[in-house]
Amino acid sequence: MAVTYAILLKGSYMRFFFRILLTITATFWMVAVYIIKTRKYIFGIPSWFFGLFLLAIPVFISLITIKIAKFIEPEQLITCEEFSLADNEFLPTYLGYFFVSLSIGDNITMSILYVIVFLFTFLSQTQYFNPFFLLFGYHYYHILTPKGSRIFVIARGSVIRNRENIDFQNLRRINDTTFIERKG
Repeated sequence: MAVTYAILLKGSYMRFFFRILLTITATFWMVAVYIIKTRKYIFGIPSWFFGLFLLAIPVFISLITIKIAKFIEPEQLITCEEFSLADNEFLPTYLGYFFVSLSIGDNITMSILYVIVFLFTFLSQTQYFNPFFLLFGYHYYHILTPKGSRIFVIARGSVIRNRENIDFQNLRRINDTTFIERKG
């Protein structure tokens, strides 16, 4: 009993840590764009160069999240009633982050706004879209299960075009409605 509890506890901490990383990669764009926009020197480094460095942070964190997903316990396969590709759905969200970052005039406002967006993204548990995952070969799907639940699946491979080709193996639960497929 104690061993089972320790494994579940470890799994819940791992999912929490994973969600934090996904939230950082989903929102960190705001910081990088804001820094580039300021056109000031930061630690003696031009803001555009420092901003490019900051853009590399979500790429690096994205790679880490893909690697650590294998440490989340695998779930049962999902039976799919309906599905839809969601790769392009989140573009307006990211454009919104860019426009908001460009319109903010001072560091304090940017800091407060980033914390608010970070918390809402983390607590909503729905904006785990990461455009870098697309570069790494992942795609996003909305899945309707036979019991009527709608879930969000992040899966690697070519785009699935019909329901008969769905074969999600090794799904890892990020939260109640989001899963990532991680082989190996």
